[in-house]
Amino acid sequence: MAIHKTEAIVIDRKDFRETSYLLSLFTADFGKIHAQAKGAKRKIDKFGSNFVPLSYNKIVFYESINGSLNIISQADLLEHFNGIDKDIEKYTYASYFLELINATMGLGDINKEIFVLLKNFLNFLDKEDKIPHIVQIFEIKFLNLSGFKPRLDSCVHCNGQIFDYSRFSYVLGGILCEKCFGYELNAQKLMQGTIATLKHIEKIELKKLVGFKIVPSVFMELKKILRTFIDYHITGEFKSLEFLKKIRYSYV
Repeated sequence: MAIHKTEAIVIDRKDFRETSYLLSLFTADFGKIHAQAKGAKRKIDKFGSNFVPLSYNKIVFYESINGSLNIISQADLLEHFNGIDKDIEKYTYASYFLELINATMGLGDINKEIFVLLKNFLNFLDKEDKIPHIVQIFEIKFLNLSGFKPRLDSCVHCNGQIFDYSRFSYVLGGILCEKCFGYELNAQKLMQGTIATLKHIEKIELKKLVGFKIVPSVFMELKKILRTFIDYHITGEFKSLEFLKKIRYSYV
């Protein structure tokens, strides 16, 4: 068995027998992996982590011969993100980020940029009190790195320039110019401000988005196209978003 060291963020943890855990991890160097932490519930000196979801760890693991269940031999907790853990809304945001990554990343799919993105967003959530539009900002930056990015620079059908009018096609995966509206009758009208906001968020550094505000009309359009685009192209259960709706209604 080959032995590896890497950084890992815990996606999911399940109890296994009386002393062990079965884990789903998103790692910096090996992508998403499944692993078993034998005896982790009682070997405190060997496992300096309890592997709760969202925790950021440095791990040593033996790679499985058949590529399925790896064995963790050592772990050290690097960050627990207490600021997220103590805030139900932040925790729900962070859980959604994990769900989105879990739904799109196959076992062994390596994407260090997405790992860094996730870690940066968790650090950001941990330290900041109020982050407007954090879900949409993460979605835009994630889609940009994951291969699901919608086409915004030119018409997705004819490659032509976009001038005053455009529509967004979930099916074709990008914007249509006025000449090509007929190729996707269900494409949604799109304001130029929405396109500009998408492009801006793609490029801007996360720390500069703390005070970033989106015009309400643009935000509503942006939220709708992102949600519909993700639901159309990415298969997965996003239970955290449904939970977020419930807790927000309960605050009213």
